[in-house]
Amino acid sequence: MDVTLWDLVDILVVGYLLFQIYKLLKGSLGFNIFLGLVFVYILWWLVSALGMPLLSSILGQFVSVGMIALLILFQPEVRRFLLFLGQGYLQGQFIERLLGKKPGAHEDTQLELIIREITRATEEMAQEKTGALILINTGASLDGYYSSGVMLGAKISSQLLLSIFNKYSPLHDGATIISGQEVIAASCVLPVSDRPGIPQSLGLRHRAAIGITEETPVLAFIVSEETGHISYARQGNIQRNISADDMHKLLRKVMR
Repeated sequence: MDVTLWDLVDILVVGYLLFQIYKLLKGSLGFNIFLGLVFVYILWWLVSALGMPLLSSILGQFVSVGMIALLILFQPEVRRFLLFLGQGYLQGQFIERLLGKKPGAHEDTQLELIIREITRATEEMAQEKTGALILINTGASLDGYYSSGVMLGAKISSQLLLSIFNKYSPLHDGATIISGQEVIAASCVLPVSDRPGIPQSLGLRHRAAIGITEETPVLAFIVSEETGHISYARQGNIQRNISADDMHKLLRKVMR
């Protein structure tokens, strides 16, 4: 059988999709369920090949409703995967690269100033062990989360972020959401991840950061009130104890 270019493309696309599904399910209870469904399918294929009609018929009933079962069992994961495709790439970097759209010199300078302000504020809060949770919106629809907090629509500055997360500020609890060149809202309530496998040492801020990034393609930065360490969460995964330089590089990557 001849292997064509489209066969190779088909294999690569399927492999990429399976890898993304693995990343979404990794470390969750859904991963074990997914393995169970794969086992049922392999068993059904095996008993069919061996000519065992009764067992094949029983297992076939599970396989025939497999897609519906997947949608029901993995509703949160399917939602995150579709958001990953629709908002994380197609509405962002992919289209800009496809159209050859690049920021102008003025926009690039303004963006660099914004990134420095966010990094400076976060670094200072880390030094003072001021707890903070900052979301960087990269194109997701967060209207429901905006409404849970206090709308600001303010220009980004390190002084503003420091004042928001000051422990005496009424806005310090919850998350502050940044979109474009504005602080959109503060004191926003986020879903807390209940995924098994999250270290017990992580507090509510870290779990909320993981929870929101499980559902939407945003980038969340966390400053620990206990250790002063800076962490970030993305796509349901968390990277702990990063430097201010690492944060600056990551912001430059996602905000361009």
